[in-house]
Amino acid sequence: MNTEMCFPGIKGNDALRARLARDIISGSGLAHAYVIEGRPGSGRRTMAKNIAAALCCERAGSGLPLPCGECPACRKIFAGISPDVITVTREDGKASIGIDTIRDLRTDVHVMPNELDSKIYIIEDADTMTAQAQNALLLTLEEPPAYLVFLLIAENSRNMLETIRSRAPSLRMQPLPPETVAAIAAESSAEAARMRTEDRNAFRGIIMAADGSAGRAIELFEGKEKDAVTARRAAATEFCRIACSRGHGRELLSVLFPYSSGKRDEAAKLLGDISLALRDLALQKKSETAPLRFFADRDEAEALCGEYTLSRLIALYDATEKARDLLLRNANTRLTIFNLMQAAESVGTHKNKG
Repeated sequence: MNTEMCFPGIKGNDALRARLARDIISGSGLAHAYVIEGRPGSGRRTMAKNIAAALCCERAGSGLPLPCGECPACRKIFAGISPDVITVTREDGKASIGIDTIRDLRTDVHVMPNELDSKIYIIEDADTMTAQAQNALLLTLEEPPAYLVFLLIAENSRNMLETIRSRAPSLRMQPLPPETVAAIAAESSAEAARMRTEDRNAFRGIIMAADGSAGRAIELFEGKEKDAVTARRAAATEFCRIACSRGHGRELLSVLFPYSSGKRDEAAKLLGDISLALRDLALQKKSETAPLRFFADRDEAEALCGEYTLSRLIALYDATEKARDLLLRNANTRLTIFNLMQAAESVGTHKNKG
């Protein structure tokens, strides 16, 4: 079996797939614990299920892809009904996984698998475990039964104890390319498929807003936030157009003002989009091949930054980030927006420093 036949259900993350495949093919096997790390929607749960299925696939070594996705073990794991693949989550309303949850787990680990050769625990939000819970889990990680595997899903493994991380190699899920996110979204969401055909510009905007996360893209297409995201992106683009053409402060205010009297978090999200757009424009100034995170169309970014200098783009980015930080600290929304407008106007009229 070659590495390309392993984990066919994982999109992108080729280096990570190859690393796991080499461990399987070499005969060294997979570790008894992994931290699967990444942003929400990055495919962490999909990776966990694929690792579990690869460990238990009944057709391993048959020349078929691994996991095959078709044998009884694979089907049950992917359907979430295998008695030997147990998902551990936070209790409803709780911000963390407490020691009682891990104590129950430690009691259960000594019960042999029902159907499979392995017993696999997928711990969601593992980076929210309390220090007591992590220390309790550590006792099992240090001397696990041979059949036991832990897959710890985390957004940021740095919130976990070093003693846990040293016993569970990190698998970092990387952002997916926009074209991959678009393909997954169109396959998974009827609304995404419709917009891809009927409203391509809005479709591409939402794909970029997902920032490399297929899960986030599907959530946006299927949820109520889609229109707000599209409106914010349009406002951010217009802000950059006015600022980069040295427009008057009143024009800038016309873009920002609708967000000055609403919810503070919506204004902060707008400034986040503006910052991301300005980041793209600054990178475009430095390199025509730099990866963009806001603009789906590189020609649009090139046209917007025009004669605006790199130093001015950076100054405007800094002013926007400062304003966003103030909003996140509960500053007055209207005053913060007005001050940003003045700062943007000042940057636009400042003597060119190249």
